[in-house]
Amino acid sequence: PLRTFAAPQLGTMVLIREYRIVMPVSVEEYRLAQIYMTSRTMLMEAEQADGAGVEILENRPDTHPTMGAGRFSRKKFHIDRRFPAWLRMVAPKSGSSLMEQSHNCYPQSKTELTLPLFKQFKITVETIHKADRGTTENIHKLDAKTWKSVKVVHIDISDKSGEEKKMYDKDEADPATFVSERTGRGPLLPGWQQKVEPVMCAYKLVTAEFDYWGLQGKVEEFMHSYQGGVFKNANKQMFCWMDEWHGLTEPDMRAFEAAVAHRTNLITQVKEGHRSDIDIESLPPVRPLRPDAQPKTRDMGAAGGKGAGAGA
Repeated sequence: PLRTFAAPQLGTMVLIREYRIVMPVSVEEYRLAQIYMTSRTMLMEAEQADGAGVEILENRPDTHPTMGAGRFSRKKFHIDRRFPAWLRMVAPKSGSSLMEQSHNCYPQSKTELTLPLFKQFKITVETIHKADRGTTENIHKLDAKTWKSVKVVHIDISDKSGEEKKMYDKDEADPATFVSERTGRGPLLPGWQQKVEPVMCAYKLVTAEFDYWGLQGKVEEFMHSYQGGVFKNANKQMFCWMDEWHGLTEPDMRAFEAAVAHRTNLITQVKEGHRSDIDIESLPPVRPLRPDAQPKTRDMGAAGGKGAGAGA
């Protein structure tokens, strides 16, 4: 059945976009890879000098009433360092956090993000993972009127256009040059989405609700740049970290996830001034599960223009 969106409250603006991220992995590979990617990205965010502090408040098995069995997590991001200048001007320190509540019932998930800064501000991200090349229309089954208003954004993880600077200092991921030694996939050259096997797409329906009409344009820009940037960065890193996670088991991933949660919580407590008895530099690092797995690049001249279509 089609979903009908309820009319927003008076004075509330609703913006809806669907982001499609094609990935050169199978749906099952992505299920485990996203655990590793999420943990590793959170660690980079916490360790970045201007990054958001991250607190993992809950992470446990759970059953969603409509999506079924999965995991529930609750996180707090101290994102004032990531705020654009106009938002920092109106954001009180007490409101500069982003609360995330997520149900991951793969191949579906639903995440809600709220900003205490605003009385009415919520971003909902509903994701469906499917084994296709991003060609399914209205996969979230919206009613015709709502679907007509949705802007579809295709994200190419290998596209460098529009990237003014790296999101993380330690980010060396470049899908256009990376070659996986374990799988032979890569590099991702122009047109790779139509050639790679295996392939899947993450369809992310992002709905933003807010009640500051005067900030409509700025909030829309922030939503698009922040969410779109997060989606692109996380997935390009997932691909370039393939030799670190490919072939690992879910228990391996959960152990790494727990170690990262412990470290990021401590770093955030220090950054936010809640712990003065800890020196971040003295904290033992969390090592990648395969620390010897380093990104490799292919000599593009020797590749003979082969690109992603071969062995990807």
